[in-house]
Amino acid sequence: MKEWPVFNDIDKSYFTEGKYPARSAFGVNGMAFDARVEVECMASKSPEA
Repeated sequence: MKEWPVFNDIDKSYFTEGKYPARSAFGVNGMAFDARVEVECMASKSPEA
């Protein structure tokens, strides 16, 4: 969780101001491969007008 501010700044850079996706975060120990972050997401694109 100590790296959350850095992750948050990077994540926000990919989205339009005020149109951020729903998210959650929690700290854990012992992730596989000594990973420092895991991101799970779902995406959808609206049909072009």
